[in-house]
Amino acid sequence: MIKDYSEEVKNLTKKHERKDIVFGKNIDFLLKRTEISKEEIEDEIMKCENLSFTKKQVKDGEIRYALFFIYSKKRGRQYIITFRDKELRIITIFPLGSKTLKKYRKKGLNI
Repeated sequence: MIKDYSEEVKNLTKKHERKDIVFGKNIDFLLKRTEISKEEIEDEIMKCENLSFTKKQVKDGEIRYALFFIYSKKRGRQYIITFRDKELRIITIFPLGSKTLKKYRKKGLNI
């Protein structure tokens, strides 16, 4: 079973404000890919209401978090974020479909 870091992320996001959110990729690309607005992205990250699971990753000496927001058995969204100095950086976002969610469940994620 993979450890869930959701509480750690919720505590870290409470230390930040909306103005601290920075996007690692072109915002227009991310909005088109996810089909939601910038405000909806910021709300979702700050509130963490539908956050089902969080995986911690270390890449290039940086701690990153893969956040899995699940809305139903067929729909979800994954965010890759990191915390740098005083900013919350959203590295990327992509939608999750039913096949991907099923694959993650088989791997042992509680989503």
